Amino acid sequence: MEASDPIRSPAPRLRIKRVADGYVVLGKKVYAWEPTLEEARKTREELDVPGWRHPLIPGIAGRQSRPPGAVVYGPVSSRRLGRSLGINLMRPGCSVCPFHCVYCEFPRNHCRDPFGDWPTPDAVGYALAKALPRCGPLDSVTISGSGEPTMHPDFGAVVCRILTEVRRSPRDLKLRILTNGATAMLPEIHHALNRLDERIVTLDAAAERVDLPDAQHPLGSIVYGLSLLRDFTVQSCFIDGSVSNIDDRSVREWADLVGEVQPRDVQIFTMGRRSAQVDVRPVSGAQLEEIACVLRARTGIEARVFA
Repeated sequence: MEASDPIRSPAPRLRIKRVADGYVVLGKKVYAWEPTLEEARKTREELDVPGWRHPLIPGIAGRQSRPPGAVVYGPVSSRRLGRSLGINLMRPGCSVCPFHCVYCEFPRNHCRDPFGDWPTPDAVGYALAKALPRCGPLDSVTISGSGEPTMHPDFGAVVCRILTEVRRSPRDLKLRILTNGATAMLPEIHHALNRLDERIVTLDAAAERVDLPDAQHPLGSIVYGLSLLRDFTVQSCFIDGSVSNIDDRSVREWADLVGEVQPRDVQIFTMGRRSAQVDVRPVSGAQLEEIACVLRARTGIEARVFA
């Protein structure tokens, strides 16, 4: 009598991978960060139940640092922001932004219904409240994501809800935002922005060909919006390739504009991930240092370089 084959249990749909600062549970449409292996195993068991989807688990497409559809993601470690928990205010699968930056890692996913399923203030607050106790050591909470966060139709209420959860935390956390400043001239937007601890605003050299702002958000209105903020940090990305903004004229004009708006801090960096749209490449740390020298020589403003 031949021995029958042993009964094998079905392989799990998800797998656990070790990453910096913790573990991730991975699947076809799942990316969940956990600080310990035990928590990752528990999350995998929960998610392996057919039809179950954890409210904090985003869907992902490719290797991206901020998965579209995630309300809370990370923590993400960086030289500029330290260890930061991110908040993405975009609608699932959409990237809404008045800029079309050539170095952006996110493809343009146009939404047919502009008034659809944006995350509500309560949903954002709930996700943040659940994530904060689980994220380990943390320096800040950063509103960012896969598009321009101030485009959220209820941005002021979302900021209030986030502030409530951050202030409720026993940890001394800063609340920051990464924004292109395109809507800062609107009263409800700059009032909300001024409630945050830090406003980090994009101001790139040669913005007309690098950032590609739409017709409703010209550079002049953005500069005016900056004057309405109580203070802000400028972040500027320099790139080379099919589109470049490291030529002498672009750098000089950028330095003069930075001198005009007088930020409290300037951060110079280059792209860290492949562009979703255009064949552009990062520049060297030495080139960034030279650009910082131009800024200091023309304006007296010091810039911090992040190569």
